[in-house]
Amino acid sequence: MVYTLKWVFVILHIITAGAWFGLGLRLSAWARKTVELSGEPARVMAEDGQRTVKLMTIFIVLTAVFSVTAFVLGGAFAAYGPAYHSSLLLMLLLLLDQVLVIRPAWGTLVTAVSSEGPSSGEIMTSAKKRIAIGTGVGHLMWLILLVLMFANRLFGI
Repeated sequence: MVYTLKWVFVILHIITAGAWFGLGLRLSAWARKTVELSGEPARVMAEDGQRTVKLMTIFIVLTAVFSVTAFVLGGAFAAYGPAYHSSLLLMLLLLLDQVLVIRPAWGTLVTAVSSEGPSSGEIMTSAKKRIAIGTGVGHLMWLILLVLMFANRLFGI
């Protein structure tokens, strides 16, 4: 029973991790386009991106919950090697990247688009850069996590 339940959580972990990755693929382009536009189109684009960022946050939190649950059901630290231990740390860093970099940067972009003040262009450009960096670093961590998940099968670690 526990073995089956573990694999259910592994599958849910894979689905939610894939959803986070896929949703973030075009986020930098949306931020760039939002900065290029002005007025109502920029506001609509920023609000649409805000919904995407909220979904990304939900999916990365679920990914973390499902992965830790599968890890514990599979035997926790005693059953898994260093690759999985490193993966847990990277998963936490990925979650922090989403919550502390990507989400606030997009919120800043939405606020700057709504205010349209004299310094809003600089604020929007800064937010766009933080979004690009946050998603780029997040995707890199995601890919490293993917390799670490299969490290023992691929490299015998």
